[in-house]
Amino acid sequence: MQKVIVAFVALICFAAPVLLTVASYSHESFQPHDDVPPRDLPGKVLFFSASWCPACRHADPTYQELRNAGYPIRKVDVDSNPSLAQKYGISSIPQFVYVVNGHEKNRISGSASASRIKRLYQGGW
Repeated sequence: MQKVIVAFVALICFAAPVLLTVASYSHESFQPHDDVPPRDLPGKVLFFSASWCPACRHADPTYQELRNAGYPIRKVDVDSNPSLAQKYGISSIPQFVYVVNGHEKNRISGSASASRIKRLYQGGW
């Protein structure tokens, strides 16, 4: 009987992480906020950039698109706000950092499409 219990526990220990991983990559897991208006999403994205940075200027249209669509996003100039850049460990720009209640949840380095940044709000990449 002990061998059956040990085998059952081993099976559960193996199967649980596999099932959780598969579930985390399912399409539904990236869509928890489909019915929530952009302005009511939890948290916000901080877009760290600088006026002298060519890559930041390249990423600026994505920032503008999200802002115009009502997504909670804030542009942070690293030269004007070095303390906030230091708080989030910004060592290269552009960076999109998703923050909920002051705590970083995820980030994207470099330029990214609006759809990729929207997935930050939804818990994905």
